[in-house]
Amino acid sequence: MALLKWRRKPDQIADTLAKSLAEQQDLSRLLQDTADIVVFTQAANGQLLSVNRHGRWLSGIADSIPAELRFIDLLSDAPVDLPMRLGELLNGRRNHYRHETAMTRPGAEPLLLAWWHVPWLMHDGSEPRIVSIGLDISDQRLAEEHLSWLALHDPLTGLLNRRGFLERARAMVAGGGGFALMLLDLDQFKDINDLRGHHQGDRLLQQVSKVLRGELRQSDIIARLGGDEFGILLPGADRISVDHAARRCCSALHRLPPLDAEINVSITTSIGVVLCPEHGKNIDELLANADIALYQAKARGRNAWHLFDGDDIHRARIHERVFWDRQIRQLLTDQRVDMHYQPILDLQSRTVTHHEALLRGRDEDNKPMNTAQLIIAAEQSGMIHRLDEQVITRVFEHLALLQQNGVQTSLAVNLSGRSFNNPNLVPHVRQSLTEFGVAPSSVIFEITETAALADIDASIQIMEALRSEGCRFALDDFGVGFSSLYYLKKLPLDYIKIDGSFVRNLTRDSEHQVLIRALVDVARAFNLHTIAEFVEDSLVLELLADLGVNYAQGYHIEKPRSFSETWPTTLQ
Repeated sequence: MALLKWRRKPDQIADTLAKSLAEQQDLSRLLQDTADIVVFTQAANGQLLSVNRHGRWLSGIADSIPAELRFIDLLSDAPVDLPMRLGELLNGRRNHYRHETAMTRPGAEPLLLAWWHVPWLMHDGSEPRIVSIGLDISDQRLAEEHLSWLALHDPLTGLLNRRGFLERARAMVAGGGGFALMLLDLDQFKDINDLRGHHQGDRLLQQVSKVLRGELRQSDIIARLGGDEFGILLPGADRISVDHAARRCCSALHRLPPLDAEINVSITTSIGVVLCPEHGKNIDELLANADIALYQAKARGRNAWHLFDGDDIHRARIHERVFWDRQIRQLLTDQRVDMHYQPILDLQSRTVTHHEALLRGRDEDNKPMNTAQLIIAAEQSGMIHRLDEQVITRVFEHLALLQQNGVQTSLAVNLSGRSFNNPNLVPHVRQSLTEFGVAPSSVIFEITETAALADIDASIQIMEALRSEGCRFALDDFGVGFSSLYYLKKLPLDYIKIDGSFVRNLTRDSEHQVLIRALVDVARAFNLHTIAEFVEDSLVLELLADLGVNYAQGYHIEKPRSFSETWPTTLQ
């Protein structure tokens, strides 16, 4: 009986097939006319046979296609081998062909399309055709070009950024031609930022970039390296021409009118200059010597420039850097990083709840090293990431010892300002948590306000990754940069540490009392706890409690002490 269902007359089969084909064609037309793609069919000679609705809209072709119109006529810059490649589709030598070519439009700019051509073999024996499908990638290409531009340029000024500057400088060094390199920074930039905020500082940077473009040659390369620091490359410059260029830059910037009638701050600059190859045969050496020259220019006073001369004073600075590089390298190799701990007091219960870990290092003779100089030198030498990782390892070792001995506390670890540029930071923390078996909730990472806001997206990404492990975060030096108030709701924080400059003279400074109360209110609004630093007497301690601050630390509570001094019974 099942076979009887298929025993139909030839006319019935033809009718069924015709209906099926009609339904497929209707579906094909529906897809062509609703999708945001261009669909052309063309004959073997390139004549356009059909255009879908989106294709007509983009190309301006009327419903009635002109008989003489060919596909290649619509392209503004067709590949020279396009006819040959399409011919290969028709004779079966290839099954598809792709290319990117702009399509012309009447009264408008051409659009860049990605084209995909496939053969359409006709079952009725008629001449084969080609189906050409185009996807508008103009916006995508613009976005790619913009991203490529941003990778090498500063969006605020339109100048090259540090990466673009270094690429150009390395190319010039490799080319072997002589050139001058100038480092320039503004003497009063911090004053502008402090007096009128970062938006005025941004305006100043834009004005400076315009002045530099106007004073220098078109062949000179100008970059904003970061903050208020600019780098300039002057091809073919000698001592005389670079002296004239530096003089012009200083004079033109000094003539800049004040940004605000209430801020009558004259703009001056300091410039350090080096010549290649006289003062260095690679970009790192040139930048180091230009930095020394810039330091010398600042020492001479405002609105000055200095050409590097390599005298004994400069060599002494270089030797100092070499000395510190060697000290840090040996410190890390021997793992002589040590930590001291300062207690943090809960102002309500008057009990110590956690401790801040503070870096201490000793040289080869076991003498204490200057911590601030140690960190600065590690940042300049590029070894700060290794130093951070050793600090984290040492703190986790101590925390594991405490937990094994039943001591319930949390330890706060300071991360340097360069930590968020370390791709190994999060993996190192995760590995250390596993290796030492410490409770993640007992780890508090402290990051300065300046570092957190330098690249807030990267900061948030790393902070959230570490908080997902169970760690907590404190924002250090809070209140110095008031822009942080805006970002508090974005940063995944648990604590904010009120900068010590607001605390030291708190009993005698009513304005700072008002400010701290306001900061406390802001912190509460975001469910954050506040910690006051540099508490040096009992009066300040009681006043902080009255103002609603949650925690306090400082010499009045306890000075930083070594691990064995802080927990003497743990090592017994």
